[in-house]
Amino acid sequence: MKLRGIAIVKGYTAGEIFIVDSSYDNENNDIKIEQVEEAIKLYINYLMEEVEGMENKYKEYANFYINLLKSPTFIQNIKSKGNNIIQSISLAIDEIANKMLEINDEHYKSISNELKFFKNELLDFIRGRVDNLEIKQNSIIVAKNLTVRQSLKAIKSNIKGAILETSALTSHPVLILKDKGIPTIIGIENAVNIAKNYKYAILNDDEVEFTNETLIFQTKSIDIIYDKDEFETKDGIKVKVQINIDFPSEIEKIKNFDIGLFRTEYLYLNGIIGKNEQKDIYEYMSQKVYPKILTIRLFDLGGDKVPLSLENTSVRGIRYLLNYNRELLNKQISAIKLANKLKNIRILIPMVSSVEEVIEIRKLIEDIDIGIMVETPSSALITDRFKKYVQFFSLGTNDLSQYTLAISRNDINFQQFHPSIFRLIYYSFSKSKPKPFSVCGDMASNDLGLIALLSFGIRIISIPISYVNRAKEIIGKLNKQMLSEISRKIITAHKEEDILKCLNYYLDILSK
Repeated sequence: MKLRGIAIVKGYTAGEIFIVDSSYDNENNDIKIEQVEEAIKLYINYLMEEVEGMENKYKEYANFYINLLKSPTFIQNIKSKGNNIIQSISLAIDEIANKMLEINDEHYKSISNELKFFKNELLDFIRGRVDNLEIKQNSIIVAKNLTVRQSLKAIKSNIKGAILETSALTSHPVLILKDKGIPTIIGIENAVNIAKNYKYAILNDDEVEFTNETLIFQTKSIDIIYDKDEFETKDGIKVKVQINIDFPSEIEKIKNFDIGLFRTEYLYLNGIIGKNEQKDIYEYMSQKVYPKILTIRLFDLGGDKVPLSLENTSVRGIRYLLNYNRELLNKQISAIKLANKLKNIRILIPMVSSVEEVIEIRKLIEDIDIGIMVETPSSALITDRFKKYVQFFSLGTNDLSQYTLAISRNDINFQQFHPSIFRLIYYSFSKSKPKPFSVCGDMASNDLGLIALLSFGIRIISIPISYVNRAKEIIGKLNKQMLSEISRKIITAHKEEDILKCLNYYLDILSK
């Protein structure tokens, strides 16, 4: 049986079906508020266990719920709704969900839908039913929807793909699957009941086929192999594409592309901090990608990033390394120098806020190109001041947005496409010339964000492997006139709503 849905991550994959069909217990409603408060603390620990040792971005998805549950207002709201505590919790969460529905925004609608599944999981936990879901390794999961906890379990089980009934494009569980680059199709009506009659599933972009034939394991290669790393618009504007990676093993899937960002936090989390250990990994990666470039970002630790046990966690990135852990910084730089035998490694400095920080790093590095992450408002506003000391720039939209808006990315009021963000990006890019300037943040791997960035004249993007084919498709449909119109409308917009309306209008044109 073949069905068509909405592809969140396009790709071709196949595997054995694993159904996540949560059924919740409606019994045991005689719970006291004291028991609930203790159960909520246990649930928070339960959720934190799932993200232990994972990248910071996955912790942020869990933090949305942790912050909600820790809120004194949430507990007070429960207490104010009567003696039936289970019903009070249900009503309190429903109120939050309904408020989100009142906002005419797809992201809020997605979270509203997500909250209903979270509510059932939480209530079951409070009643004493712990869901010890064990997702089968390398399977295709099929579900009505997922909770954040279930999505985290899924990616740790190395699932090959996901098929969901939900139509929530930007719910947290769906975004987790997207971040990991897992082929995902949503909006498949009655998928769970249909899947119960089959053993295997094939995902091919936006089409899913349920079958009982085992031939499906003869899958297409998902390696990203192109003859060149430049894609062209309709009228010949060239856009250079680089790849973001989190793990050294990902290098095996990439041919003919620069690595625009290798996040080394994975190494730290796995205890790989010795000079020789790091050197071996960097050298292996350098050889695999040669003659293309390998961009290694120095450890981005501290602040709200891993590991949480660090002292002085109020500082992060290069400030933490320079001021509180010079030993770790020296080991990493020494390892990179030793590994750079083919002269195709360059270094990216995280969380830069001042020229002095770059000068300090330059003293330690002489014959390797260095660049800075433009991810703080302070660096975005003085990009031109760095040109004397660096060879390239890489803009991180995630942190830049968070620190510009002075709000957590987990907050429901977070505006990813706020006019101020685009003003800063445009200003920073214009001041960086003639140095190479790329964007490696999530905005570059978002259809709307990609269109906006290209409209500003940015011609280098660094994106996850999973988004390369989609980026090529979008770039190939754009032209100079369209990009000029889009940039003018974005720069003159007063509200995020205006920007989204503009970008969605042009995306609809490209989709026809």
